[in-house]
Amino acid sequence: MKYFNEEYRTRLYKTIELLENNSLVEIVVIAKERSENYRDVALIFAFVLMSLVFTLLMFLPIEFPVGLVYFVTLLTFFLSYTIASFLPPLKRILIKKERIKKTVEITGRAIFQKGGIRFTDQKIGILIYVSNFEQTVCVLPDRGAETSIPEDDWKMINKGFDEIYTKPNPATALLDHLESLKDIFNQYIPPIENDINELPDDLEVDL
Repeated sequence: MKYFNEEYRTRLYKTIELLENNSLVEIVVIAKERSENYRDVALIFAFVLMSLVFTLLMFLPIEFPVGLVYFVTLLTFFLSYTIASFLPPLKRILIKKERIKKTVEITGRAIFQKGGIRFTDQKIGILIYVSNFEQTVCVLPDRGAETSIPEDDWKMINKGFDEIYTKPNPATALLDHLESLKDIFNQYIPPIENDINELPDDLEVDL
């Protein structure tokens, strides 16, 4: 996420510290530029447009030179592939929502496992995985946190994260929603004396 500069990370870690000081929960927020490259999407888009242009040139009641048909067809493929590859909004439109959701969840679960978020004593680790290209946030709680908080509250928590990319500044919206969860975590996963921070706030996971 382009907003995740050093200043923003400092604000993020302070927000996480606020939540963890008021509850036993262990929160890790990880943001990545994308969960997959989706190269096949750009290729399919380019092939379809190329085929349409070739068909149009072949069946128009105008006779085009063979060389021109060949050149225009190849140019169409190259341009459409480039546009689909380097214009994120278009590429995102071309990808099915189900695929986006599944891809982000798979990547999030891989980060959850590799990052050791499942190793807290009380199983109260929560991964908030932000995938910027997909404009999707995946919330993955360990079983202790998941069972401690009622289902309706989890729906509210997830709804808030789902809506951050509808805001003018998604990064600020993420911080605001995180901070709003302080009372919920405090109510259902209250703090204990001598609690230690089991997961680093600045955890980095390479897949």
